[in-house]
Amino acid sequence: MKNILLHCAMKKEGEQIAEKLGLNKIKENLYYSNNISLIITGIGKQKTAIEVTKYLENNKKPDLIINIGYAGSSKEDIGRWVSISKVYNLEWEIPDEEKYSMDVGNQNLLTVNDLKILPCYTAECFVTKTDINENVIFDMELHSLAILCDLYDIQLASLKKVSDNLSIKNYYENIDQKEVMELTSCIKYIKELEER
Repeated sequence: MKNILLHCAMKKEGEQIAEKLGLNKIKENLYYSNNISLIITGIGKQKTAIEVTKYLENNKKPDLIINIGYAGSSKEDIGRWVSISKVYNLEWEIPDEEKYSMDVGNQNLLTVNDLKILPCYTAECFVTKTDINENVIFDMELHSLAILCDLYDIQLASLKKVSDNLSIKNYYENIDQKEVMELTSCIKYIKELEER
């Protein structure tokens, strides 16, 4: 049985999953039962990197980290689950040399076959416009997890539910839409990843 760490950025994401999985709260923002732990780090690359590093330094190393949460998309339908195949750092650019990719955080992620598979770009802020033309996902945490998974040699998967199409107004309009904001429907995908 795999030792799994679930990661969510926000309490409203993590608490509903912890409750559905029957995880026990063992510390502020940390839940556990059997082989599954869930950490809520706060929003952003830095908070994610700091909190997950502290977790990795003080707990048994997981076999798999699964990032779960809301994300924006350039073209994907709102309310749809997607599985992330690759993650890039949106702000990373060395002119005429590198764009979006760094020396670490470039692994291929485990994906769920039943879901649309898309790349994700991790940003420092809520993305409301882009010059990327293809159908992609935008978040604020995943690339930090990818770096840590590369450094600690841990498999990574990411399940994103599209909350908006590059519109903060659209995101806040959707907060009251239960079918968009519920995340417990990802449990079947977590089980699929656990069994691999």
